[in-house]
Amino acid sequence: MPSNETIISGRLDKSVPSSTYETLLESKWEAAKAKTGLESTAGVEFDPSLHLNYYASPMMKHKFQNTRRITMEELGLTNKRQISPIGVSDPFPLFTDEAVDIMRQEVLEKQLFLNFARFSYSSTSGLDVAMRGYVKNDEEYSAPFTYKCWTHPKTMELVSKMAGVNLEVVMDFEIAHLNVSMKHPDVAKEERARTASSDGVGIPAIVDWHYDSYPFVCVLMLSDTTDMIGGETSLRMGGSEKGKVAIVPGPQQGSAAILQGRMIEHLAPSPIGMSERITMVTSYRAKDPLKNDGSVLSTVKPEINYGSSYNSFYSQWINYRVELLKERLDLLNKNSRDEKGMFQKEMTKDALIEVEKYLKDTYKEMEFTKEDYEKIPK
Repeated sequence: MPSNETIISGRLDKSVPSSTYETLLESKWEAAKAKTGLESTAGVEFDPSLHLNYYASPMMKHKFQNTRRITMEELGLTNKRQISPIGVSDPFPLFTDEAVDIMRQEVLEKQLFLNFARFSYSSTSGLDVAMRGYVKNDEEYSAPFTYKCWTHPKTMELVSKMAGVNLEVVMDFEIAHLNVSMKHPDVAKEERARTASSDGVGIPAIVDWHYDSYPFVCVLMLSDTTDMIGGETSLRMGGSEKGKVAIVPGPQQGSAAILQGRMIEHLAPSPIGMSERITMVTSYRAKDPLKNDGSVLSTVKPEINYGSSYNSFYSQWINYRVELLKERLDLLNKNSRDEKGMFQKEMTKDALIEVEKYLKDTYKEMEFTKEDYEKIPK
């Protein structure tokens, strides 16, 4: 197991070497900067009419409104603790080319990338990187435009509409984390004839089979997928369809898909024919504090996920959980009597049991055991 000192210091042993960045990503940052014409993204404002496809193009609005959504029932995964009947969506147009170019310039900037990027704990290919918690730390914005993109009310409205439930970002640390798959262009070229099996067995993965740690995610494609072969998301079905794998098409650049990932086991395969695949993931819970929040830390806590910064991650986890507990307790107190003024003993007791469980889950998820460590792909 890694030492506490190694974890607290930010898993520097899993940092991406400068030489790797310079060989595989620096030219991509330079290309994004050339497209935007910006020396810096600081001060660039987010404008829904320019940066959200829904408002920028009538055709994209129509495409958004006609996006296929697959229900939990259709996947055979209906669960009493789900927060929406929607399980997953096909890719839908979200951010415009201009917005994507600005975000790429921002998040691929050398110093930012090297400071925050860590090799992925769950990669099955060995050259995949995660970058987490870089957008905003306390009151410091390292990627201000990206922050504005994901937190603007119009963006939140579109994501919630697609998910079938009003959502809010879990915490700042979970805004726009990156999964980056890198390959030398010559390797990508050689792979183009290869195809992945449809049953999900042996698929080289950016992120291996897993459940997400949070109720919902929105996954945005930041790479040009013109030459991509594969890259679809695979979902394990249940019920009468148990054993089958459902496939959601890979998104084009600027498009996103939503997934109730806490309830659905899934895999992000490594595509063929691309020297990069960069996805940006933002995690959500239900806006209604009384809806189930089944968040866990199994794939994100610093002891497991090299990209999570110890001090920032845990302080934000505690802040969000305590604030939600306060909301639940206020509502419990407010609703303890019915409309006739009668105290609701059983209802109040049940609600307190749920509060107790939520509090216990909050600290239990922070524990890290030898058994947890043994489950991490080596």
